[in-house]
Amino acid sequence: MWKERDFPFKEAYLQSLSGERKGDRPEEVEYLRRYLKSSKWGIITDNPLKFKIFKNTLSIFGIDRVVQLNVPTDAFDLLQMPALGKALAGSKISDCELLLARGRLGLPGSGALTVLVNSCGDIVSAVTSPPHVVHGFSLETALFLDTFRLLSRLGLKPLHKGITEKTKTVYSAYTLLDVARKISERKAEPLKRFKGEKLLIVGGYLNGFFIGEFLKGNFREVYLYDVEQTVLELSPFPVPDKNVEFDLILDLTGFGGAPAVSGNVAGFKGKVVVSEDPSGSGKFKTEKRPDYFLKLKGEKGKTSGTMTLTVNTVREISREVEEFEGVLYAIPNLFFAESLLFGLKSGRAFLDVMEFPALTVSVKRGGVFHIKEKLKELLDEKVQEIEFELERV
Repeated sequence: MWKERDFPFKEAYLQSLSGERKGDRPEEVEYLRRYLKSSKWGIITDNPLKFKIFKNTLSIFGIDRVVQLNVPTDAFDLLQMPALGKALAGSKISDCELLLARGRLGLPGSGALTVLVNSCGDIVSAVTSPPHVVHGFSLETALFLDTFRLLSRLGLKPLHKGITEKTKTVYSAYTLLDVARKISERKAEPLKRFKGEKLLIVGGYLNGFFIGEFLKGNFREVYLYDVEQTVLELSPFPVPDKNVEFDLILDLTGFGGAPAVSGNVAGFKGKVVVSEDPSGSGKFKTEKRPDYFLKLKGEKGKTSGTMTLTVNTVREISREVEEFEGVLYAIPNLFFAESLLFGLKSGRAFLDVMEFPALTVSVKRGGVFHIKEKLKELLDEKVQEIEFELERV
């Protein structure tokens, strides 16, 4: 299949030469999805447990043509990239069209790489994860999470049979991070009145990861500061200089967070300071004295926090989707991810959990696509009900 059009190298190369190439194209990603589902896979491992986990995880995505390639892998640790060496070795000894391997990324202590290559040795997908001493997961959990991410990053969606032959398990197309991002977009709406050269966001978790994206069109430079190093490691924005005055400081640290008064937040100087009021249906007294408060309208959550609203939204969708015909039950895939970020001090482990589908629904066969559409519609409806406003202090 891969060879039938010299796809994707020739076309992509010619596009680059002509200046037309602006990144991966939808038809290329779609081709890869079809290729992954129709191909024979070889798992390079001499460990029966690892093969079982790989095989079962792949089956969740509808990939069933999977065989074990029993290659002694210890010697590959002498290579610069052991995991890739294993995958390439597998392409030499089998008729499999795709080869999947997992091993050390590079130097001892560098963590793991799970990599998928085709029979020509071209990399199709890959993900990295921290050393076990950092993420603390069992072998089974780590393998499952990385294989799941390896396929999800190409847009493959999990779908598998239920407990009985008369049921199916359906996953939402969106993750917990997707829900949080949509809520952050709603928070950004009243803030678009502000414009300037420099914006500083104080408080990266959870809204701070996203809100800069929705405001960067109003500011030439966007910075983010957080007292937690693991949060800064996930930030897409540079760390600020305390000697600079910012046109706007957006304080998202919430209840018990950074001290904020007009002109100053956590030692940073700003012409205008906006602090998020932590209150929702619950009232949380704050000592902050900014120029404006960003307030949650109504009582959509006990606090205004993005994680609070994300959890509430997913729970509400779960309850409502259970009322639809053909649904047996719905499970919100909620986990106290903060413990991984602030306790375990692992940003990667936090993302592993937050990048899972937000809901899992058990349905009678025949209603799968109906439920998928309804899950998306419910999310859009719930997010539109969340509104914020600015209040001058």
